[in-house]
Amino acid sequence: MNIQYMNSNAVTHLRQNMMGNLKCYQSEESWVESYLKDKLESKTWFQESRIPYVPVKLITSDGSKNEYTHDAENSKRIYESLKSLTPAQATDPRIWTYLTHTVYYEYMKDRWLNKEEIASGTLMRFFATNNRELIRNGIARLWWYGYLTYDESREQPYELTDFLLSNQNIAQGLLERNIGNNKDWLNTILSCFLKYKDDYPEIIKSDNIKKINKYINYFGGVSILDLLSTTETEQFFLDILQRMDLIPTPA
Repeated sequence: MNIQYMNSNAVTHLRQNMMGNLKCYQSEESWVESYLKDKLESKTWFQESRIPYVPVKLITSDGSKNEYTHDAENSKRIYESLKSLTPAQATDPRIWTYLTHTVYYEYMKDRWLNKEEIASGTLMRFFATNNRELIRNGIARLWWYGYLTYDESREQPYELTDFLLSNQNIAQGLLERNIGNNKDWLNTILSCFLKYKDDYPEIIKSDNIKKINKYINYFGGVSILDLLSTTETEQFFLDILQRMDLIPTPA
């Protein structure tokens, strides 16, 4: 089957009225189709693309205190189901708004709407119109995690996906910025973490990851990091660790 997407008018209307529709989002029953047909006074609120995909079953909550427990596995499932999607197509908010409100609505409710109070920022996970929102959209984020870290040259192609999503500080620090959209650069940095984490386990502690990301953000403002070679990127990473006294400085 081919993936469907919302019309721009439908996306705009839902976004502008999301807080007013809070009770709809909390409803146990499907609501978006009848709602849009009524509000837009048209039966046509979505269209079908030529992009093939197969809907998948996403893992929902198992009662774990760690709400990110299943992100890695769900990322693999979404990326595999939409592997034919190009990065350019994957920036289209109409696709992700359709998927969050229809195909994966049950997952979205379980993952994001299982709280007593729902803030506007939570409902924004149903939408995506820029880079930051793409990596926060409940379904788009899973695809982008998979796309940016999948490496078929590795014995385990999703090794970097598993590592990225093993610590949300890494994922948020590296992907909630434009810099995270450079697949090669991101994979090199993640490979550096993997390479040195056993010898220097301090580097994957939450506080240190935040500090490392701050250094990357700072130097990313004065250098074009994605133009660095693999060797240069690794040295850049090591320089940061030395500045932080997490690894010895060469004599």
